[in-house]
Amino acid sequence: MVGLVLVLGLLASAAAHHSPLQQRALDLVLEEFHSRRTVQAAFKEQSVAEAMEVEFPMGTFVQLQVHLIQTFCRKQQRETQNCRIKPGGRKQLCLACFKFDSNNPANVLDKSLRCLSEQSPIFQEVKRKQDHDCEAVRAANEGHYQPGVFAFSKGLPMASR
Repeated sequence: MVGLVLVLGLLASAAAHHSPLQQRALDLVLEEFHSRRTVQAAFKEQSVAEAMEVEFPMGTFVQLQVHLIQTFCRKQQRETQNCRIKPGGRKQLCLACFKFDSNNPANVLDKSLRCLSEQSPIFQEVKRKQDHDCEAVRAANEGHYQPGVFAFSKGLPMASR
């Protein structure tokens, strides 16, 4: 199963398009990144280095590594203008994971997102923390009980002697 997930992740990253949930996750990454007060310029998706999507009983887990690159536009202009990439502009790598509700994919059950420069001295530490947090996101709302795993029945009362 893990091998299949890895293969699907590699195939997804090689594909020119993303699944609807991967695209929703990418849109959420860009929204959250641009909502930060410290971000003044608009950034564009340069590439998706890794994309993984796994279905669970309570929802679908999506994990992405997104390379962003700075444009000439201000962040307020990013949706209204065709922003050109700024040569030598800043680059960010966003590590993100989301758990989407299986009954309502618009509903995000849990998420974790970190964006920083790959050249940051704390990059490896942040990546380890993100990997740990993504394991918790993956398990969100799954609980220990899965329908069909355990069955209990109440027996008839014992006959009196």
